[in-house]
Amino acid sequence: MAVDGITWDMNARIIKYHPDTVARLTAQMGHEPLGFHLRHLESIGLLAPDEVVEAPGNILVTTGLTRVTSLIIGGGGTALAHADAIVGVGTSSTTAVVGDTALGGDGNASTAYYQNADSSYPSASAGVITCNCTYQSSNANFAWNEWCWADASGTLTAGFTLSGVGTSPILLNHKVQSLGTKVSGSIWTLSATLTLA
Repeated sequence: MAVDGITWDMNARIIKYHPDTVARLTAQMGHEPLGFHLRHLESIGLLAPDEVVEAPGNILVTTGLTRVTSLIIGGGGTALAHADAIVGVGTSSTTAVVGDTALGGDGNASTAYYQNADSSYPSASAGVITCNCTYQSSNANFAWNEWCWADASGTLTAGFTLSGVGTSPILLNHKVQSLGTKVSGSIWTLSATLTLA
């Protein structure tokens, strides 16, 4: 007997620009490039990332599943629209579990950092949600061993504690994988796609 089901298939890429590349672009542009600048330069063939790390899979945590099912039945909750979309990275290598409510590194400026997704993200098309989040040269400079999506209402303020980023924030997913160490002067973009099928 066939059984209907749905899969949560998440894949992320960490797109890295090293300090020398960032310094060159900053000198040429007169200001540090933002995520949309980097994507535009890539799209017209004038720039290539210095490094890309693939990070397939993650865990849909209980708070995330609860939010998804509530939205499906119109039970309330904040949707993952741009104004509410949070992407976090942290240093903890502790295994992710469905009961997680924040990154393992949550609570310390040197072990976690959450911020709003890039302008125009997340976007959705034919069952695929895409979210890009660019960490500028002075942000999240530590070993990236975990990442997440989260959402909250109200004004989002970047920080190192999920509970302080916005109003009633909730963790949606959690992935633990060594992604490298971001250093001052570098710019990294976490580009993640979620396919529901």
